[in-house]
Amino acid sequence: MILLADFGNTRVKAAVLENGSLRHVENMMELDVDGGMWCSVHPLDPEVEAWMTAHGMKRLTADIPTPLRIAYSSPGTLGMDRLAAAVGAWSLKPGHDLLVVDAGTAVTFDFVSADGTYKGGNIAPGIGLRLKSLHEHTGALPLVSAQGEVPMFGRDTETAIRSGVVNGLRHELDGYIAEICSIYPSLLVFLTGGDAEIFDIKAKSSTFAVPDLVLLGLARITQYNE
Repeated sequence: MILLADFGNTRVKAAVLENGSLRHVENMMELDVDGGMWCSVHPLDPEVEAWMTAHGMKRLTADIPTPLRIAYSSPGTLGMDRLAAAVGAWSLKPGHDLLVVDAGTAVTFDFVSADGTYKGGNIAPGIGLRLKSLHEHTGALPLVSAQGEVPMFGRDTETAIRSGVVNGLRHELDGYIAEICSIYPSLLVFLTGGDAEIFDIKAKSSTFAVPDLVLLGLARITQYNE
């Protein structure tokens, strides 16, 4: 039983690889696993890390071979969740130019060229951070939930803030896609992360929503190293 684990800023996602498919698990430390791989954006609880090491799991680092060539100038500073998501997208659509968007606490935009080269990407604040920043760095604006009505133009302070943040991020993604498509017309877009549902993917036939993209990437890297 191979275990994959993604330790994000706000939540942990874990799954076991069985017969080529992922099965989500809640309490991974109750499992009897035979190796696997994990990535994290922050230091882990020493007990959890020790358990994973004892069960043959490897932490994804820049030194571990992947199916992609890395063109990032400082691979050691690259977030391994970003790399795993890029590998996950590549495993689903190899040979294509890919934009991988992970909408979580931060929103990351990562590009993989059709020859299998991870070119790099950008990092921006996520929806929650944008809403919190408006509240904490102004004198009168309230803290608004990301859930709720998102009109084109806000009709009160709450909808004005939510619409500004959510629609702003949507247009941000559209801008990235338009600019990259002007150079790479056959671009495919992968969306993942907890806030990925805010994007209107139905209107974009070349866009794919894959919630477990990081875990898929970890599974592919594990298989690649076997």
